Amino acid sequence: MVVSHKWAGTQKAFKQLRRVAPAVSDELNKGLKQNAEEVAEMAHDFAPKVSGDYADSINAKEIEDASGVPKWGVFADWVWRFIEFGTRSGRRGTRANVNGRDRRVYRSHPGNPAQPHLWPAFRAMKRRLKGRTTRSINKAVKKAVRR
Repeated sequence: MVVSHKWAGTQKAFKQLRRVAPAVSDELNKGLKQNAEEVAEMAHDFAPKVSGDYADSINAKEIEDASGVPKWGVFADWVWRFIEFGTRSGRRGTRANVNGRDRRVYRSHPGNPAQPHLWPAFRAMKRRLKGRTTRSINKAVKKAVRR
């Protein structure tokens, strides 16, 4: 799961910002890092803790990108999607529509109920995250204008 804000023409806008305020990437990186760490911490608190291994795998990492725009994401084990959205039950011998294809189910399983934890954490903090990002950009621009 990647936590990011959608900008129209991200690279062009960031290039123009960097021309005005060279320190904008440092300030923005600090704000985005804090955002990602807070979302990861809240998602860790919301995550199911049967053994604790999955909840411990939730962390924030910087995303390497050639565009030069700082990016941070919240990452977890590969099973996060099955836990977040749940799975459908299947009964042996029945037909199931999987990804638009009709296929036969070869084994029975009860399915797994959805246990949302990543998206609720993001939605709960979305307003704070956007405000912090905006403030970090404005802070860098104000520093550049004062000089």
